[in-house]
Amino acid sequence: MELAARLDRLWATIIDHLLIIAVGCAAGVVIPAFLKSKSMPIVIFLLVAALIAIFAAQIWLLTTRGQTIGKRIIGLRIVKTKDMSNGGFVTNVLLRVLACWAISLVPALGTLFALADPFFIFREDRRCLHDHIAGTCVIKA
Repeated sequence: MELAARLDRLWATIIDHLLIIAVGCAAGVVIPAFLKSKSMPIVIFLLVAALIAIFAAQIWLLTTRGQTIGKRIIGLRIVKTKDMSNGGFVTNVLLRVLACWAISLVPALGTLFALADPFFIFREDRRCLHDHIAGTCVIKA
Protein backbone atom coordinates (compact mmCIF):
# COMPACT_ATOMS: atom_id res chain seq x y z
CA MET A 1 0.00 0.00 0.00
CA GLU A 2 1.33 3.39 -1.00
CA LEU A 3 1.48 6.17 1.57
CA ALA A 4 -0.48 9.30 0.71
CA ALA A 5 1.53 12.20 -0.64
CA ARG A 6 1.91 15.08 1.79
CA LEU A 7 0.32 17.52 -0.65
CA ASP A 8 -2.68 15.21 -1.18
CA ARG A 9 -3.24 15.12 2.58
CA LEU A 10 -3.07 18.91 2.68
CA TRP A 11 -5.65 19.24 -0.12
CA ALA A 12 -7.98 16.78 1.63
CA THR A 13 -7.73 18.81 4.84
CA ILE A 14 -8.37 22.05 2.96
CA ILE A 15 -11.52 20.56 1.38
CA ASP A 16 -12.79 19.39 4.79
CA HIS A 17 -12.25 22.83 6.29
CA LEU A 18 -13.77 24.64 3.30
CA LEU A 19 -17.04 22.79 3.90
CA ILE A 20 -17.30 24.25 7.40
CA ILE A 21 -16.10 27.67 6.23
CA ALA A 22 -18.80 27.67 3.53
CA VAL A 23 -21.52 27.23 6.16
CA GLY A 24 -19.93 29.96 8.29
CA CYS A 25 -19.80 32.33 5.31
CA ALA A 26 -23.41 31.53 4.47
CA ALA A 27 -24.33 32.33 8.06
CA GLY A 28 -22.44 35.62 7.88
CA VAL A 29 -24.32 36.64 4.76
CA VAL A 30 -27.77 35.23 5.49
CA ILE A 31 -28.22 35.95 9.21
CA PRO A 32 -27.87 39.75 8.94
CA ALA A 33 -30.38 39.76 6.08
CA PHE A 34 -32.95 37.92 8.19
CA LEU A 35 -32.27 39.51 11.60
CA LYS A 36 -35.67 41.18 11.89
CA SER A 37 -37.54 38.60 9.85
CA LYS A 38 -40.00 36.04 11.13
CA SER A 39 -38.05 33.53 9.05
CA MET A 40 -34.97 33.87 11.27
CA PRO A 41 -35.62 30.64 13.24
CA ILE A 42 -35.87 28.71 9.97
CA VAL A 43 -32.61 30.22 8.72
CA ILE A 44 -30.83 29.31 11.96
CA PHE A 45 -32.31 25.81 11.81
CA LEU A 46 -31.10 25.30 8.23
CA LEU A 47 -27.57 26.50 9.03
CA VAL A 48 -27.34 24.27 12.11
CA ALA A 49 -28.78 21.37 10.09
CA ALA A 50 -26.10 21.92 7.44
CA LEU A 51 -23.35 21.75 10.08
CA ILE A 52 -24.86 18.64 11.65
CA ALA A 53 -25.13 17.00 8.21
CA ILE A 54 -21.46 17.72 7.45
CA PHE A 55 -20.30 16.38 10.82
CA ALA A 56 -22.57 13.31 10.53
CA ALA A 57 -21.24 12.57 7.04
CA GLN A 58 -17.65 12.94 8.26
CA ILE A 59 -18.24 10.61 11.22
CA TRP A 60 -20.02 8.04 9.02
CA LEU A 61 -17.26 8.12 6.39
CA LEU A 62 -14.50 7.91 9.01
CA THR A 63 -16.23 4.98 10.70
CA THR A 64 -17.19 2.96 7.63
CA ARG A 65 -14.52 3.84 5.06
CA GLY A 66 -11.65 5.47 6.93
CA GLN A 67 -12.17 8.64 4.93
CA THR A 68 -13.39 12.20 5.33
CA ILE A 69 -15.19 13.98 2.51
CA GLY A 70 -11.89 15.58 1.50
CA LYS A 71 -9.98 12.29 1.64
CA ARG A 72 -12.70 10.62 -0.45
CA ILE A 73 -12.50 13.35 -3.11
CA ILE A 74 -8.68 13.21 -3.23
CA GLY A 75 -8.59 9.39 -3.08
CA LEU A 76 -7.04 8.76 0.34
CA ARG A 77 -7.91 6.41 3.19
CA ILE A 78 -6.98 6.07 6.86
CA VAL A 79 -5.87 2.61 7.97
CA LYS A 80 -4.45 1.08 11.14
CA THR A 81 -0.68 0.85 10.88
CA LYS A 82 -0.42 -2.65 12.35
CA ASP A 83 -2.71 -4.47 9.88
CA MET A 84 -3.83 -1.87 7.28
CA SER A 85 -7.50 -2.36 8.24
CA ASN A 86 -10.09 0.36 8.77
CA GLY A 87 -9.93 1.66 12.32
CA GLY A 88 -13.67 2.24 12.62
CA PHE A 89 -15.29 4.61 15.09
CA VAL A 90 -12.93 4.15 18.03
CA THR A 91 -9.67 4.62 16.12
CA ASN A 92 -10.73 7.09 13.43
CA VAL A 93 -13.16 9.26 15.38
CA LEU A 94 -12.42 8.89 19.10
CA LEU A 95 -8.62 8.58 18.99
CA ARG A 96 -7.70 10.39 15.78
CA VAL A 97 -10.15 13.30 16.04
CA LEU A 98 -11.71 13.71 19.49
CA ALA A 99 -8.68 12.79 21.61
CA CYS A 100 -6.54 15.22 19.66
CA TRP A 101 -9.24 17.88 19.91
CA ALA A 102 -9.32 17.35 23.70
CA ILE A 103 -5.52 17.74 23.88
CA SER A 104 -5.79 21.00 21.94
CA LEU A 105 -8.07 22.41 24.65
CA VAL A 106 -5.39 22.12 27.36
CA PRO A 107 -3.61 25.46 27.81
CA ALA A 108 0.02 25.43 26.60
CA LEU A 109 -0.09 21.70 25.79
CA GLY A 110 -2.76 22.36 23.17
CA THR A 111 -0.62 25.01 21.52
CA LEU A 112 2.43 22.75 21.49
CA PHE A 113 0.36 19.90 20.07
CA ALA A 114 -1.13 22.12 17.34
CA LEU A 115 2.35 23.31 16.38
CA ALA A 116 4.02 19.88 16.45
CA ASP A 117 1.26 17.78 14.87
CA PRO A 118 1.63 18.84 11.22
CA PHE A 119 5.44 18.83 11.30
CA PHE A 120 5.50 15.08 11.97
CA ILE A 121 4.34 14.55 8.36
CA PHE A 122 7.85 15.44 7.18
CA ARG A 123 9.27 12.28 8.74
CA GLU A 124 9.92 9.27 6.53
CA ASP A 125 6.69 7.51 7.57
CA ARG A 126 4.58 10.62 6.68
CA ARG A 127 2.52 10.22 9.85
CA CYS A 128 1.36 13.26 11.78
CA LEU A 129 1.30 13.24 15.58
CA HIS A 130 -2.43 12.44 15.54
CA ASP A 131 -1.63 9.38 13.37
CA HIS A 132 0.87 8.18 15.98
CA ILE A 133 -1.67 8.67 18.79
CA ALA A 134 -4.30 6.64 16.93
CA GLY A 135 -1.89 4.10 15.41
CA THR A 136 -2.93 5.02 11.88
CA CYS A 137 -1.46 6.07 8.55
CA VAL A 138 -3.00 7.58 5.43
CA ILE A 139 -2.68 5.69 2.16
CA LYS A 140 -3.85 6.10 -1.41
CA ALA A 141 -7.30 4.52 -1.67
